[in-house]
Amino acid sequence: MDKRTDKKFVDPVVDQQIIKQKKGKGIWWLLLAIIIIILAIWFSTQRNNNDAAPAPSSSPSAMSQPAEQPAATDNSTPPAADSDNALTALQHYYAGEGNDDSQWIDLDQVSFATGNATPSVTDEQSLNQVATLISQHPDHNIVVRGFTDSTGTEAINQPLSGQRANAIKDWLTQRGVDGSKITIDGQGADHAVANNDTAQGRDQNRRVAIQVKAAQ
Repeated sequence: MDKRTDKKFVDPVVDQQIIKQKKGKGIWWLLLAIIIIILAIWFSTQRNNNDAAPAPSSSPSAMSQPAEQPAATDNSTPPAADSDNALTALQHYYAGEGNDDSQWIDLDQVSFATGNATPSVTDEQSLNQVATLISQHPDHNIVVRGFTDSTGTEAINQPLSGQRANAIKDWLTQRGVDGSKITIDGQGADHAVANNDTAQGRDQNRRVAIQVKAAQ
């Protein structure tokens, strides 16, 4: 008998399909293995990056900038803010905390229209506290000084500034301050605190300041 007759006959077409199926399965396993390797490398890289990342910290700008602190009151010069500053300055003065008789305290919550001596009070509560504090110290004298802007002539501004000072004197006496302890002084357009070339500056120059002096 021919040895070839003992071999199992396989159709060549079927044999090629089997080979292709084996090759196809091999490619899919290879792709799956590559994907697994890529994912493993990616996860390893991410973990290393997370391990190396520094702990969160404050931004440089936040670290370099100190926290805001309240502005210190300069007792050597008159405050140029609102009547709360006037009240604080008077409290320091009466407590003997660095203020002296030469200090002028602007009442910036009192304003005047151009050419007018009638005061416009924008914070009456604070100014009432100023009047109350002054009335509690009858052993001190008060000087009220009025000012104008540069509008008008000196002949107009000088008496106008005195009228403004007198209006504040009346305002204080109506709230319990002894009028005999108050003197008035008009300075006209002298001693400007702002630029008279602007409307805002002129408004700031139409003002009144007070000075506290221990009675002789």
